Amino acid sequence: MISKHLNLKQESIVLDEVLPGGGKWSKIIKRGQKVRISTEDGKGAVSALFYNADNTAERYNFADTVKIQWNAFLGKGKVLFSELGHILFSITEDTTNGLMDTVAGMSNPRLVKENFGEGSFNDIRNRYYKSDRENFLVELGKYGMGKRDIVACLNLFRKVDVKEGSKLSLSPLRPEPCGYIELRAEMNVLLVLSNTPHVMENGTYNPSDVQITIYQGAPLSEDDFCMNFSPEAKRGFENNARYFA
Repeated sequence: MISKHLNLKQESIVLDEVLPGGGKWSKIIKRGQKVRISTEDGKGAVSALFYNADNTAERYNFADTVKIQWNAFLGKGKVLFSELGHILFSITEDTTNGLMDTVAGMSNPRLVKENFGEGSFNDIRNRYYKSDRENFLVELGKYGMGKRDIVACLNLFRKVDVKEGSKLSLSPLRPEPCGYIELRAEMNVLLVLSNTPHVMENGTYNPSDVQITIYQGAPLSEDDFCMNFSPEAKRGFENNARYFA
């Protein structure tokens, strides 16, 4: 599929494809490449897992990501940490104004049934209601991984508000049409995606397609926005430099 992103040089694009609603996807994003995840109709919702592709025992740690950066809400300039203090991805662009959820987790078959009603394979065949957990297990299996390797996910294009001190509530906010979130790989990263409704969504099960565009980014420079976004991010980049020395 030809990229609709006019601000990208076509010769830099490595992969450009659509992930259909309910679908699952995985790919190793090489260090220095960027992946842009877009929602054309503004109704997309994607859950993501991240692993060091060269050592999958190292993976995204949401607790360190929010603790080290002093904030549970992510956006442009923030980074995604592993439990070893390395940076897996930097958030280089975000047109959604921070519509990312670090805390609600992923859906499973029981929650999907509770939120959307019956939608089993026996009833509707290939249109059955998929969950994040099912999709993640299928994709992780391709890399010799399984249940023990599932960690907390990051949910894109939706946001969870905290009300009355501790109650979680799914925000009604949605991205503008053609909104996107862009991640730059700071090491070789195994990216796993599940295109299913947010775990707190309910009503009609009708996930929208999203577009995935991988392209080659510019070399990292000393004045890089993400590297200099915070002292914590700068230390993470220094850890990465030592890792690749």
